[in-house]
Amino acid sequence: MTLSGIPSDAELRRSVTRGRHAVIPLEAGPSWEEVTAAAAALQERLAADDLIVFNSGSGDGRPRLTVVRVVGTEEARRLRPALDALVADFRSLAERLSERFRLEIEPASDRGETYPRRLVVDGEPWQADPHGVHCRFESLESGVVVEAHNRRPGTLDPYFLLLFAETSGRHPEVLSACVEGFHDMSRLLDLAGLTP
Repeated sequence: MTLSGIPSDAELRRSVTRGRHAVIPLEAGPSWEEVTAAAAALQERLAADDLIVFNSGSGDGRPRLTVVRVVGTEEARRLRPALDALVADFRSLAERLSERFRLEIEPASDRGETYPRRLVVDGEPWQADPHGVHCRFESLESGVVVEAHNRRPGTLDPYFLLLFAETSGRHPEVLSACVEGFHDMSRLLDLAGLTP
């Protein structure tokens, strides 16, 4: 697939800034795999580690590439202590919630019984919504959301960690650096070596 109608590499590097991304519509017809390959080719051409290109789908039947500028290496380095605090906070709470889940909800579910959807952890009531290998825990008092893997609650998923940061309100420095949401959190975790 050829990339026609795409701004020059220099124009993309100049115009895509933090919070201002480029959406590039492509001609109709190529497969998902071809559009994804085009994104990878453009990513390689741009040769900028803080620009990412991805296949952003086609709500109207016309495929698109999106280019975003994610958190830079220096900012990620500066944020590392705050990121470590966020990760420790998430993992600690996810472990405590998942332990209660394994003790109170999972056995009833395994027996085919109606299982409780509420847990109390550290004196705080939580709604538990298991689905597959994950469980979404939401505090009924504060609204904090912890989405955790049932067996490996310390596993870090950029979206789940971002959701926790947003709902907890305890990690504003990391949250404010995530201008591009999931993409920035994913980049922070990658640069910190915290991805699986």
